Amino acid sequence: MLYLVEFSGESREAVSAELNAIREVDARTRILWINSRGAIIDSDLERLSEMAFARRISEIISSSDNVDGFQGTLLPEGKFYLRKVKLGTPHIDYTESEIAGVLSAQGRVSFANPDFVLIAAFADRWYLSIVRHIRNNKEMESRRSPMRPFFSPISLHPKFAKFMVNLSRTVKGDTILDPFCGTGGILIEAGLSGRKVIGNDASLVMVKGARLNLKYFSIQGKIYNSKIQDLRIDDRVNAIVSDLPYGRSSPVIGDLESLYEASFIKFHEILSKGQYCVIIVGDPRLLSFANGFNIVDTVRIKVHNSLTRSYVVLRRN
Repeated sequence: MLYLVEFSGESREAVSAELNAIREVDARTRILWINSRGAIIDSDLERLSEMAFARRISEIISSSDNVDGFQGTLLPEGKFYLRKVKLGTPHIDYTESEIAGVLSAQGRVSFANPDFVLIAAFADRWYLSIVRHIRNNKEMESRRSPMRPFFSPISLHPKFAKFMVNLSRTVKGDTILDPFCGTGGILIEAGLSGRKVIGNDASLVMVKGARLNLKYFSIQGKIYNSKIQDLRIDDRVNAIVSDLPYGRSSPVIGDLESLYEASFIKFHEILSKGQYCVIIVGDPRLLSFANGFNIVDTVRIKVHNSLTRSYVVLRRN
């Protein structure tokens, strides 16, 4: 099925990385046109709606070099309203009223209580589509760290946690491990997207807090309390997804170089050949310890003027 996907605009590199992961999981997914604002994609709606940076997704029902080509398009029964979207720059622009006129919309327009919403979008040409999915920002914001029963001031936004889960090339039913789970933000997004989850943290306080948060969101999972070098996982793990420590050394984690070296040794031990590890690092030089892994993708995202963090996808050799 052909869909118009509108992006929320955070990072073009992040969108590209997310779409690359989707295509690796589902070879049937084809990107027919893309820019920083949106894309025309042949794929499955359920898969696309899991994208962290997809703001709105519409099913394409017609396309034409000009809107006159929409004349006679068969629309569903009921009331609707139409919105125009410009992803590219059309040679001839049209008002929403002009497009609605071509569709013979008189008597069917309702802004208060529509049965469906139409999008007339210009990308490489004009597309007419029916909205099928809108990202629920309010629901996502309700999962931010301060809204959970247990929280830490330093916590990944749910949108970026979801992004990392998608980069892991896992599907529903697979098991994701976060060996530095903190308050459980990544585990929450993984669990809500149908993955099985396992967490670990060297801090017992964080472990108890993460367990409380998973329970709050009705997610079942195991949370271990272990230093990374001592971690023993009995379950089969399909991917590792984690926001690795990046601040100053502490008695809990030790110095960062030793921690990263021990971490990659443990990651290599846990994962099977070809499986993925998705991590955030503050200092890319620490990736020199990733022996036995190939770097597949790196997306740099600025947190603020003095801090840029790298989202890194690694594949085990």
